[in-house]
Amino acid sequence: MTVGRILERESSTPRRVRADNRLIAPASHEPSRALHVAHVVLSLDVGGLERLVVDLVRAGRAAGQTASVVCIERPGLLAPRAQDAGAVVISLDKPPGTHPLLIGRLRKLFAALRPDVVHTHQIGALFYAGPAARYAGVRAVVHTEHGKHYSTRWRTRVLGRLAGRYAQRFLCVSTDIAREVRARRIVPPAKVHFAANGIDLAPFATAEAGAGRRTACGIDADAFVVGTVGRLAEVKRQDLLLAAFAEFKKSTPAAHLLIVGDGPWQGRLARLAAELRVADSVYFAGYQERPEDWLGLMDVFCLTSRSEGMPLGVLEAWAAGVPVVASAVGGLPDLVQQGRTGLLVPFEDTAALVSAWRRLWGDPQLRGRLSEAGAAEVTAEFSLGAMLDRYQAHYREVLGQTVLGPTAGARA
Repeated sequence: MTVGRILERESSTPRRVRADNRLIAPASHEPSRALHVAHVVLSLDVGGLERLVVDLVRAGRAAGQTASVVCIERPGLLAPRAQDAGAVVISLDKPPGTHPLLIGRLRKLFAALRPDVVHTHQIGALFYAGPAARYAGVRAVVHTEHGKHYSTRWRTRVLGRLAGRYAQRFLCVSTDIAREVRARRIVPPAKVHFAANGIDLAPFATAEAGAGRRTACGIDADAFVVGTVGRLAEVKRQDLLLAAFAEFKKSTPAAHLLIVGDGPWQGRLARLAAELRVADSVYFAGYQERPEDWLGLMDVFCLTSRSEGMPLGVLEAWAAGVPVVASAVGGLPDLVQQGRTGLLVPFEDTAALVSAWRRLWGDPQLRGRLSEAGAAEVTAEFSLGAMLDRYQAHYREVLGQTVLGPTAGARA
């Protein structure tokens, strides 16, 4: 589904990562300098949001931006990648709990960095960076909401309404998230916009062939492989994936399950695989810096989450030419066209998962059609360059300047 159709449905050199912002030299502020965007996150730990920020830094740098990344809590595993992409990375090392005095530290940091745009990701980052940016005289504060938080948590709604006052634009990565933000009156409706995610397509052109890697994982070359990529956490509900796989194995003994990623549920999932007596057919690959090399091992990509915005995993599976089966939750029904770019199943319906896998296992032509349609969709609508163009247009609109056209040199 195109982005339009979804809307219809509703410094030049890298610097060292530092924890002490007092040691960061002020950026120059000549009128002719490149647009300086300071991304603010809780951390750069491994996750879709964090990977997206690193990609935005890299693409922005290629388009002539200056980039900074401010980590409220800790740098995280992806901080060196952001640095290598050309960003100044600063961590404030906030301890657990609420610390209003951190706003003052951030104000001083923004006064030193002098960004044109402060771009926050998730509401906790906006809570601190929004007022700090205003007090420091930053001209534009743009916020991106990457998930749904407001329906069941009144404290989060209060936090969102307080923080949202400081963002001139409140961007949501799915129309489902945008609907919740409007329904819960987090910010005035005029501030809310849909901003689709995008991925770098270049690595998929150089992804390693899967046959040798399958052998190294103990998977036969002709086995039918169901796989997933993502953080091993409750929201992703990989326990449903394992339960469905155990049932699928009864009729497809040669099937294998490949799980790429790590997280707090890793031990729990490994124990569940043993309890279900499928451990010898499940391979836990852990965190992988190049998921594209592992997607090539899969015959089907599966996402069993209870909540999603616009998951990078689906976009990456499309880019790798792997058919998608996913829970019909969050923004997925707007993203995946049933029967054309993937198959959607009700959340927690393991029987429907098994049925979808059996259908794909027995119909190679359907797998091929889904693969081709998904690859065409991600190339046309969800590239990194297209995402950067959309964000830069928002930056320029908020800054009161001319809306940018396509960004030269930023296409994935």
